[in-house]
Amino acid sequence: MNRIVNYTIPYRPQKLTEFLRLGCGMERFYFESSQSAAAIAGLGIAAQISRNGSGRFSNLAAALGDFFQRIVCVNASDAVPPPILLGGGAFFDQIQGGIWDSFPSAALVLPRYAVIRVGAEYFFSVNQASAENEALTVTSRRARRAAEAFIERMESTVLPPPSVPDEITSLETSRAEWENSVRQSIEMIRGGMLKKVVMARPLQAHGNRPLDVPALLEYLGESCAECFRFLFEFMPGITFAGATPERLVSVTGGNFATAAIAGSIRRGSSPAEDETLGGHLLHSAKDQSEHTFVLEQIRETMLPFVLSLHMDSAPKLLRLPNIQHLRTDISGTLKPPYNILNIVAALHPTPAVGGVPREAALRAIRQLEGFERGWYAAPVGWVDANGNGDFVVAIRSGIFRENTATIFGGAGIVADSDPQKEWDETGLKIRFLLNAMQGEPA
Repeated sequence: MNRIVNYTIPYRPQKLTEFLRLGCGMERFYFESSQSAAAIAGLGIAAQISRNGSGRFSNLAAALGDFFQRIVCVNASDAVPPPILLGGGAFFDQIQGGIWDSFPSAALVLPRYAVIRVGAEYFFSVNQASAENEALTVTSRRARRAAEAFIERMESTVLPPPSVPDEITSLETSRAEWENSVRQSIEMIRGGMLKKVVMARPLQAHGNRPLDVPALLEYLGESCAECFRFLFEFMPGITFAGATPERLVSVTGGNFATAAIAGSIRRGSSPAEDETLGGHLLHSAKDQSEHTFVLEQIRETMLPFVLSLHMDSAPKLLRLPNIQHLRTDISGTLKPPYNILNIVAALHPTPAVGGVPREAALRAIRQLEGFERGWYAAPVGWVDANGNGDFVVAIRSGIFRENTATIFGGAGIVADSDPQKEWDETGLKIRFLLNAMQGEPA
């Protein structure tokens, strides 16, 4: 296979979402959070690795060594970051078509052009595939010229104001049908087939003008600093994006961090009500049970990978704009050799988006939900040649095409769940993105 020349140079501070807007009409990829060691926005595809089936994430991990050996960094130094791949996969082993036709079962992408933020430093990167039998010096020269031309384009282009719909109509799943599915899942739990299952639902929204998804993500970053923002657009014009509070796992230099996030209640309309609701959540037997399922499975799954593991002694509150959750942080040191994708393969899906027992819950979701999850609630993030990276759970998300968005929200179901309250909880999660589409607070 042909080699790829990576040419990376320091660059001025740049809003990554503005860089994405510059690439309208190209494939686009993005991951950013104040909590992550790196943030990246990519345009175009220099190379892509795709895998299918139940071992898709482990198989991606196995492919990384040979893939990165193809990349020649012509100005490599400690001062510039190494090449980064962006990617993720579907919730289930395979995608059953529909609105997700352009999305692979699992893939990692090396962008053609990228802006990367590491701490407070910014870099511009070009990945140039070599022609057959092309000399390295020739490919390197083409990479530099491509960088110069694209930087000139960035410097000279004045972007129009973002398009924001001022009218949105929405079409919800039948409440009666969804609540009936929740009742069926509760019967499965009480009958001993399941201990917990997450039931989600879609909402379709139509705006009176196309939505500028990168601008939406910029707004979400301002309103939810704790969230991880992401965007994946394998076919121009069909975009999966969101702002999730839930990290699956991050790996940096042999250390890992993750969190159990499960159990939810709305925010209060006043500080006093907010404290009361938060206290209720902390002492709710139903929510504590739901949280414990997630915490224990993450802990048990991580044990084979670690030299040491530390957990918070009790859940704390994670307060987001319109909802609050129970959260327990987990961190530690990994056994070498490590690769974040092998950990992703073991963790996904956690009980926060799947259920307990895992396989029985997945069968129940397929049977009862009635829609294709695609990349919703699945792992998305980035990885480098050293196996470091950051992957999150793609909730608080939707798939966007022209004037239409399909937004998803889910709720954890246990034995004493109330279907009406679970509908309301999914509505809170859907409204986070729906309101942001119109530039309104969550």
